[in-house]
Amino acid sequence: MLNAQFFTDTGHHREKNEDAGGVFYNQTKQQLLILCDGMGGHKAGEVASQFVVNRIQEIFEEENLVEEKQAEDWLRKTLQQINRELYHYASTNDAYRGMGTTAVAALVFDNRVVVANIGDSRAYLVNSRNIEQITNDHSFVNHLVMTGQITEEEAFTHPQRNIITKVMGTDKLVIPDIYVKRMKFYDYLLLNSDGLSDFVRPKIIQQQLSQPVSLEEQGQALLDLAQEYHSTDNVSFVLAEIEGDRV
Repeated sequence: MLNAQFFTDTGHHREKNEDAGGVFYNQTKQQLLILCDGMGGHKAGEVASQFVVNRIQEIFEEENLVEEKQAEDWLRKTLQQINRELYHYASTNDAYRGMGTTAVAALVFDNRVVVANIGDSRAYLVNSRNIEQITNDHSFVNHLVMTGQITEEEAFTHPQRNIITKVMGTDKLVIPDIYVKRMKFYDYLLLNSDGLSDFVRPKIIQQQLSQPVSLEEQGQALLDLAQEYHSTDNVSFVLAEIEGDRV
């Protein structure tokens, strides 16, 4: 079990916080982390993100044991079920029609983490030497990077970097990407909204997480970095310390 905490800040440029997240436990004390970023360009983004977080919490807390070999299937089916529920909720409520949210979720096991991703919220593994992005953004700009049309450096300042190509809630069917990673030799697992990673470069995040301070201090430092680098969005993340692997 990781020492993990959800951090969030509305920021100086938004009137409301459309991010949601949490750290949850099932009947056998397994751990699930989730981070959602409601779509600012759609109606009621904060409703969509909180809907997904609340539903995955309800479902996971009723679970007994999710075995590692079942984890990919469990995350995929659970997020698809919640997506259908969110789509139905949005399509039957005029005030919420068209709302959506990203989602990045992680099921934690002794030596591995299984991550599901929809949208451009990210998961990273971090140690004192490296920061590894686990997930692949579902975004227009990332498509340009993957097809060699622009560089990663150009993507960081691209004017269309907020265009997302896959979210929860806007279509009846969504298929999350699933990743399985060994956590050994890493110090932190980070799930974050683009309010952090669109403004603070990965190397700066990695340098901060190399500092020998508590989890709470690291979380506050990342929130402060987002403001220092002029984030114009809500800033939210789940930060988890991988105990036993820190130097």
